[in-house]
Amino acid sequence: MIEEALGAPLRIRILLALWEHGEINATELAHILGTNYAQLATHLKDLINYGLVEERRVGRVRLVKVRKDDVVISLIKALIVANEKIKQNQKILNKTNSQS
Repeated sequence: MIEEALGAPLRIRILLALWEHGEINATELAHILGTNYAQLATHLKDLINYGLVEERRVGRVRLVKVRKDDVVISLIKALIVANEKIKQNQKILNKTNSQS
């Protein structure tokens, strides 16, 4: 089930962005992530169905945020740590490769 919920890179990017920005307008989130609204909406629907993201509407505005649940919060914190570690490893590998 987790592989389905997080099976697309954009879904992980959405979760990380929502963690960083808090509740945000979905159109603004698409802009931040450099994707189109239709693609974002598809992935948001999946994240909502998996219980990772919540949405509310204020008029025509669609606001989305990370669901405040211990498991969801733990998952996102683990993604943040993993993402930072991968970035560090990439820097080390790139530096090693450039010195060879």
